[in-house]
Amino acid sequence: MFSHNRLGLDEVLLVPSVSDVLPNEIDISAQVAKNIKLSIPVIGATKFATVPRAIKFAEAGTLAILPEHLSTPGNVATIKQINNHYLVGTSVMADDQLMITVNELVQAGTDVIQILPTADQKLLGNNIIDIKNRHTALPIWVGPINDLEIAKQSLLAGADTIIIGTTTSQPLQHTVTTVMNFAEQAAEFDKNVILGSDIQYTGDVVKALAAGAVATMIDEKMITDSISDNLFQISGGLRSGMGYTGSDNVETLRQKAQFVQITSAGLTESHPHDIASIKAAPNYHHV
Repeated sequence: MFSHNRLGLDEVLLVPSVSDVLPNEIDISAQVAKNIKLSIPVIGATKFATVPRAIKFAEAGTLAILPEHLSTPGNVATIKQINNHYLVGTSVMADDQLMITVNELVQAGTDVIQILPTADQKLLGNNIIDIKNRHTALPIWVGPINDLEIAKQSLLAGADTIIIGTTTSQPLQHTVTTVMNFAEQAAEFDKNVILGSDIQYTGDVVKALAAGAVATMIDEKMITDSISDNLFQISGGLRSGMGYTGSDNVETLRQKAQFVQITSAGLTESHPHDIASIKAAPNYHHV
């Protein structure tokens, strides 16, 4: 895999490879937890998710993580009542009283708990340990985190997945390199990472997966309320990008992908340009 340091998603391209796979033969599903397989490796981020949007994500075979204020037993039950097989994730803030909320969410049927960290790392670690002791099989995702040491301590405490991201409005720096570093650390614990921010194009999803993430989170930067249309387009883009590298599934993409650094001019060339008239795709905002 590409070894250059400190590179972002818009500073690299994937190297094409001889391919004998057809787009409709490519498996874009993602195993994000022992008992959770997504039909597509994109997840609705907490900042974007609402109950109606979470239902749309579930209908498409993936899930959204409800924000803390919407992560209630009632909302989880609402989604499950529509279809008990629908996936739904909830988020909770690290807190001394966390277990009361988690117990209620688990009883309602949440499939994933995302713990939102605070500055108190000891509290975060204790929360992870407490949940794992009570709900052994429940996937615990922790983030957003952009500090490798905090990620390591979370993994040591029992977290299943680290969500890479930042709690500020500033974009994540050197995203490709960051994903590689976090994924390498998580692999030491046989755990996963998800890129939780900075996704704007389908190509960014492919690059994040190639760098080591098992999935990415998406928000209004990439998707509109026409979620079913958006996910259909993302699926096609993923198959196209993976086929470009000769990969017939996400695991193969991670193993064989190679990156090459590009200039800003190269980035411009890689997007549609010099077209007099075009109907914009619902989730493509390049200018």
